[in-house]
Order: sequence, then structure tokens, then C-alpha cells
Amino acid sequence: MTVLVLGADEDVVARALAALGSEDGLIVRDRSAGALEALERAVPDARIWYQIGDGDVVPLPDRSVDDVVGERGPDVTRVLR
Repeated sequence: MTVLVLGADEDVVARALAALGSEDGLIVRDRSAGALEALERAVPDARIWYQIGDGDVVPLPDRSVDDVVGERGPDVTRVLR
């Protein structure tokens, strides 16, 4: 399972991680590199991938994520399975 989280909110990311298995992945996308760096320090987990950007354009393959958490932009529907 792969989950896309829009916004580097520590509580949201921690809850999403808790629901994932050890082989699952979490992609966190935020406009701020500083917010992503702070999140990486606060919630160190090898299952997290970090991306700079927003939900308007998501550079992921079509139907590549199982769930999305956060405000969905127009491109998010394309990446959902």
C-alpha cells in the first residue's frame, strides 16, 4: 500500500504511518523544503519519501497510490488507484 500525504503535518504523518505495514510506503508532499526537513527529523522512518510541491501537479504515475490524506488538487485523482 502507498499513501500520499499532502502537507508536512507531523500528527497526520504519524497517524498515517501507524496504519501502514512494514512493507508499505508513505509519500509526503509539501511546498516547503524546511517543513519537510523538520518532519524528517521529527518522524524518522524509512517508509517515508519526501517531495517538494503541492497537490496541483503530482509527479507520480497514474494509479500509483492507494489513498490520499490532505487537500486534494486536480491531479490527485489521476494518481489514485
